[in-house]
Amino acid sequence: MASEYHLKCIVTGPPSVGKSSLLLQFCEKEFSEQIDTTIGVEFQTKTLDIDNKYKVKLEIWDTAGQESFRSITNNYYRGAHIALLIYDISNRQSFQYLGSWLEEISQMSSPDIVTILIGNKNDIVGRRVVTFEEGESFARDNNITFLETSAKDNRGVENVFQIASKQVITLVNQGKLQVVNKKPQTITLQKQPEKKPDKPCCN
Repeated sequence: MASEYHLKCIVTGPPSVGKSSLLLQFCEKEFSEQIDTTIGVEFQTKTLDIDNKYKVKLEIWDTAGQESFRSITNNYYRGAHIALLIYDISNRQSFQYLGSWLEEISQMSSPDIVTILIGNKNDIVGRRVVTFEEGESFARDNNITFLETSAKDNRGVENVFQIASKQVITLVNQGKLQVVNKKPQTITLQKQPEKKPDKPCCN
């Protein structure tokens, strides 16, 4: 029987890098050019089968990238096992801001959190301004995993969540991280003692 884990994943990074599109593609296998700006946070769940050995239920929190929402979204780092830090390979500024976002993850979450750096929108031909090697170098310098994706073409999207989940499970198996296995919750109702009839008062 497969072991079951319930993992919390936070999706973070600068605005307009495709965080919501990545999540929509992963959860619904859909892509839309018109996605409303995330207000605060949005929530999705999806269950993954990992190597026919583990069932991982992902609780995914998609956070707004705008500065005005940072005080709200910071609260959602608590208890997260996975952080997906996303930038847009066609937007140099989104890459330049990664240091401050990574520092925020470090400050607001557990030191054992698995962080994956994602260069999104690699379907854009001729508009790349951040090379694969730059993303790889930043990830290597900060000891995190680096991947590129296309939410539009569904390129590498599920792989991100598979790899992140496997890294958490590896840490658990090595005894470096504790994750509570989720089992169906059972509630036992205590039987109320029968109420004895009142005795008549003695005269």
